Amino acid sequence: MIELSGLSGKTVVITGAGGMLGRAFSEALSDVPNVRVEAKTRQDMDVTDRDRVLALADLDPDIIIHCAATVDAEGCETNPENCRRIQVDGTVNVADLASSTGAQVFYPQSFLIFDGSETPIVETTPPAPMSTYGQCKLNAETALRDRVPDALVVRMAGFFGGDEKDKNFVGKFVPHMFKLIGEGVSEFAVGDRVWQPTYTLDLARNGLVLLAQGKGGIYNMSCHGQASFYELAAACVSELGLDGRMSIIPTTEAAVAGSEKAARPAVGVMENRRMISEGLDRQRPWREALAEYLNRPYFQTMSADRLPENS
Repeated sequence: MIELSGLSGKTVVITGAGGMLGRAFSEALSDVPNVRVEAKTRQDMDVTDRDRVLALADLDPDIIIHCAATVDAEGCETNPENCRRIQVDGTVNVADLASSTGAQVFYPQSFLIFDGSETPIVETTPPAPMSTYGQCKLNAETALRDRVPDALVVRMAGFFGGDEKDKNFVGKFVPHMFKLIGEGVSEFAVGDRVWQPTYTLDLARNGLVLLAQGKGGIYNMSCHGQASFYELAAACVSELGLDGRMSIIPTTEAAVAGSEKAARPAVGVMENRRMISEGLDRQRPWREALAEYLNRPYFQTMSADRLPENS
């Protein structure tokens, strides 16, 4: 906890505290002594409601961790105005709150602001969004940095975490796999798109290290290593002890992408160049973090409740 001592006595506001990353920050902060945490879910505070956001000045925040966002990239393509309203307008409201209070802002950025043409992605890689979601996330970052020049922007790899709130690959695949096994299905095809499956708790804990050090500007943050979705699915099967009951069959990224409205890079691999150079990289190998995640009660209970007896 010594490296988090800079957070002592601080008031931390989390927007989007009910989502995957917001929940991880709340959990990580629960282990840090002498920190006042004001975790605001979407029900508590809609970031597009400017008056309610600015009213948070009454809390006198020292740090604002701005996790509120719409993470449905597919839905953003069909409803771009709603995407812009939440991603961009909501972030502008938070930036103006920070300007009025002097609070530091932590902004989690998506690797989907890149097109994957440069690998690995480093802090100086020029953004090139391929979707409405990616473009709005980039516009939000630009608006934030214009208003709060010392904001901490952390460009994160694709992540897993949040148990029942997990809307990304692991959170969708594992329940679906149990359903398939229950229906007697023993094979499932998964594409070969490459990314860096990174644990939200690792991201939150590492993010707190940066905040405790008073860091600002742009950082990349991703797990150590990379994996295709096929490899990740196979790892989930193995970690849950289901090798004999489900076989993962590889298919191409193109076959999967054909059904998607939001374009995504075929390869999204980042390098934590700045964190490494400053001695602040606390990320783990993805497989180690995945094993810890799948051992949480949520997945273990799911296994016991949904998995039929092996005949």
